[in-house]
Amino acid sequence: MGPTDTKEKYYRHLRKGLFSAFFIFILVPTIFVSWVTLHNLRQSAIQRIEMFGVRMAEERSDAIRQYLDQQIQILSTLSGMYPVKVMGNQDHLDRLFRAVNERGHVVDLLVVDAKGTQLSYVGPHRAAVEGKNYKEAEWFNDVLIGGKHVSDVFLGYRNIPHLVVAVTDPLKTYVIRATINSETFNALLHQAQMGYSGDAIIVNPEGNFQTPSLQGVKELTSAERELLVHHEGTNSRVMDSFLYTTRWIKEGQWLLIIKFKVRESLGSFNERRDNSLMIIAAATIIFMFSAVLLCRYMVGKLERSDRRRADMDQQMIQVEKMASVGRLAAGIAHEINNPLQMITNQAGWIEELLPDEDPALVKNFDEYRDAVSKIKFHVIRAGTITHRLLGFSRRMTTEKECIRVNELIEETISFVENEALSHKIIIERELDENLPTTMSDGPQVQQVFLNILNNGLDAVDHDGKITVSTRADDTSIYIEFSDTGPGISPEVMKQIFDPFFTTKEPGKGTGLGMSICYDIMKKLGGKIDVNNKKTGGAIFTITLPLRKMGEPGHEGEGTFGYEGSIS
Repeated sequence: MGPTDTKEKYYRHLRKGLFSAFFIFILVPTIFVSWVTLHNLRQSAIQRIEMFGVRMAEERSDAIRQYLDQQIQILSTLSGMYPVKVMGNQDHLDRLFRAVNERGHVVDLLVVDAKGTQLSYVGPHRAAVEGKNYKEAEWFNDVLIGGKHVSDVFLGYRNIPHLVVAVTDPLKTYVIRATINSETFNALLHQAQMGYSGDAIIVNPEGNFQTPSLQGVKELTSAERELLVHHEGTNSRVMDSFLYTTRWIKEGQWLLIIKFKVRESLGSFNERRDNSLMIIAAATIIFMFSAVLLCRYMVGKLERSDRRRADMDQQMIQVEKMASVGRLAAGIAHEINNPLQMITNQAGWIEELLPDEDPALVKNFDEYRDAVSKIKFHVIRAGTITHRLLGFSRRMTTEKECIRVNELIEETISFVENEALSHKIIIERELDENLPTTMSDGPQVQQVFLNILNNGLDAVDHDGKITVSTRADDTSIYIEFSDTGPGISPEVMKQIFDPFFTTKEPGKGTGLGMSICYDIMKKLGGKIDVNNKKTGGAIFTITLPLRKMGEPGHEGEGTFGYEGSIS
């Protein structure tokens, strides 16, 4: 992938980033606020429905309780007035039945003695119950123990679902039982207004229906069975698009369930919500279209500006390279003098020995061999130094290789160590011995190191100190250059990475060093941070991404970390 493709990819990412920023910081909050508002309005509407359901459940449970209490009171009055002999008389029971059943609430009356034997009966199922004994019936035993009983719906001898209310006389010599008209009882529940899809039922703790469902349902669903847990008062719960209101009645023996279809109950709210959503959707489409146009315009303008800057930077890099090479040449010339002098000395030594030796015997062979070895060693040394000069002289393109940052630092320090010693400046190293290697462009990284060290030497007075430290984490390698100089003023710090900005005297600086360092780190995917230390002096922090062999880089995506604060 060439530089052009990399730039195009960068601008595509930038366009996406700007659009994402518009989307996240403007559209998302708008949608979120709209959603919260609609959600709160919906919750308010549901709360009103819940309050209606609670009120309905309380009204129906009170009506059922009063109705059953009334039936028990009637039977208790009769059992208290007449002894067993009177109640066992069929004619007498017929007259009582006509008296208590003026409204048709009672289907039949049955009188049973304490042994469960039927004494008298009036009602439409005489043949089905004639001569039956009820001593094993659950309702009969309950009423003997508790004095009164309201049964669940059951079939009994007549094989017809029915509900009975029974009481015993004060002496428990007989039991009088009344079968309640199921239609009258069911009507007490179905008077509740529950809408087209709503329902109201009574079930026992096992989930068996005590009243028929308005929707023709025969049993509870598995989810509805979770409602059978006992609770105090009235509960409301939304489940499977229905709002369920439940209340235990008859001393916890029955559960009253009233349910509403939520969407049906929220009819007016849904209409307002749909209108609001249409407006929000239209506004969102307009906003997204506008955001796309704005992002394209902004990135296009930035792209044109970057092209102009890239052309200028290319020229600046060449100027700075020449300045760096000139500086390096002075140091290298000093380094080369010693090996060249040694070569000269050894050559002279050989020349002095050779006239004294017999060429045939090679008497001083060992000395000759030692001199040759030294010549080779210093020639190699001179070649290494020359190679460094050539490395800094070549064109500054990013060529990735596995680099050891600590070695680069040591090599770079060797370029300026003599100058530092001449000014009595100490260069202290605090290098992490376990620093990992990374894939990067060694010469360019070294150029950044050299530029920062040179600036540090210019900033530090005699007897000062420059400290170079390294460390790493899971993602990056950090190189810090701190000095004991005067630090950087806020005005200078704002412009330190601007092209052609310099604080040096005319002729002593191009003003391109830090700008080029910034561009190099940006191309390598790293960054430069600059701050002042509390104890005085400046600190430059270089961050290199930690990459392994074969791992793709992200040239051109580095950042410039300028804070401008005293840290």
